[in-house]
Amino acid sequence: MKQNRINTICFKDSIPSCMIYVDNEANWFHNDNPIINKAIYQLFYQHVSRDEKGRYLITMGDEQCYLEVEDTLYVVVTTEFLSSEPLSSDDDKPERVEILLNDGSRECLVPETLWIGMDNIMYCMVREGLYPARFLRPAYYMLAQHIGEDEETGDFYLLINKVSCLVKEDINREY
Repeated sequence: MKQNRINTICFKDSIPSCMIYVDNEANWFHNDNPIINKAIYQLFYQHVSRDEKGRYLITMGDEQCYLEVEDTLYVVVTTEFLSSEPLSSDDDKPERVEILLNDGSRECLVPETLWIGMDNIMYCMVREGLYPARFLRPAYYMLAQHIGEDEETGDFYLLINKVSCLVKEDINREY
């Protein structure tokens, strides 16, 4: 059995813990038991926000509590490279990348928000730049096929719409 990760102490501003923990692959747990009913955590996604301290909060009516999140609340499950015309040669680059998030939503990747964190894990910002999202391995491997390296500088870049977007390395980034 997992060690209980939930800190039951309230913050100084009296917001209690929801007793909900989200692991680094965005699996939800309540008191170390998996929340397997998708409708429940989908409801929580509809009511989640972040405060000025970066905490994830669930607010429903007059009640509010904070979530314990190991890494990010959102993860990128898969990526899809889209173009208005069929790609005809190796020189053609996709016009945009659509990402599927773990809550079932899709959105266009904003390449400028990509960064590489600790242990070479890739992240981006989602939900209009409000939340960080961690790339799961399959999504990362799909994206990596379109990442190149500048041999002179060692920088990595994503080729989209015939434009190179630098992928920053930022292992100390706070989000």
